[in-house]
Amino acid sequence: MAEERTGRELAYTPAEVARYTLDEIGRRRDNPAAGIPIGISTVDRMMNPLRPGELVTIIGRSSHYKSGLAQWWARWLAQSTVSIPEAGCAVYGTTEMAIEELGLYDMAATARVDAARVAHGDLDDAEWQRIEAAAMRRATLPLWLLGHSLAHRKKRIRMTIRTIEQALYWIEDNMDFRARIVFLDYLNQLQPDRRQGNEASRRVDVSDIVLSAKDLALSMGCPVVMLAQSNRMTDDRDWKLPTMRDAMETAAIEQYSDKMLSVWMPKVTENKSYIVEPNGNRLEVTPNLLLLGLIKQKNGPAGGYFKLYVDPTRNFIGPLETEAM
Repeated sequence: MAEERTGRELAYTPAEVARYTLDEIGRRRDNPAAGIPIGISTVDRMMNPLRPGELVTIIGRSSHYKSGLAQWWARWLAQSTVSIPEAGCAVYGTTEMAIEELGLYDMAATARVDAARVAHGDLDDAEWQRIEAAAMRRATLPLWLLGHSLAHRKKRIRMTIRTIEQALYWIEDNMDFRARIVFLDYLNQLQPDRRQGNEASRRVDVSDIVLSAKDLALSMGCPVVMLAQSNRMTDDRDWKLPTMRDAMETAAIEQYSDKMLSVWMPKVTENKSYIVEPNGNRLEVTPNLLLLGLIKQKNGPAGGYFKLYVDPTRNFIGPLETEAM
């Protein structure tokens, strides 16, 4: 027999609205640090902390460090709360690589060993010992991964928002960890829960995935950070930092995202020694320059960009002036 539905699941009385809202305001008042920053001082001064239910999208072209930024953010957040079990865990879902590859970057960063050398197994005895110590630390880091393991190559499960939601509830119900933030890497490779069945419907599929990701943020009570490809039109501009309208395949990203970030590594696209900023200043192009745009932010300023220093070999990101770190 079908379950009887009365509409009560969606209806909240005025008294409930007042009580629940007051409780939420009280939680924020008692713990003003409860919002989630990005951990980069120059960005956090402008970007409001992430709150439960928010959908944040990072857009950019391939090889412009979208995944690197998300991986760094997830690890930084987990490291900053490792001694606070009640803070919950960060969860990183990947469709692009095996979880062993992500773990490799985590441990290489912790051990401060070049990730490319770790990937090739090119380690001396002292570096191997540092990697072993990093593995012990990784085992206690509250950073869960969702995806495919090389150790279970015959058990790959198609990743959809529904299967991700099931995994999150499994973590919460069986392991007593509640997701504090969820990263989805990335939108354009996630599968729809109900495929429409033809090429023309791909845009509808992707729009449904974006809306489902927003639903996931609300149902899990945590922010969801989703990575997405930007279109090729950015390649034809002098200033190639993607804008809100550059997301591939769907305008739903612009519609449903509470915050939107974009990334550009000029070394990937430029064959000259400098680029010209929108204000007319020259900016030197180096292998470590990453530009991060804050292109949408509900209830806050947007439209600016930040000059960051990135070291891909250590997966380190910080303000440009900290490059000596």
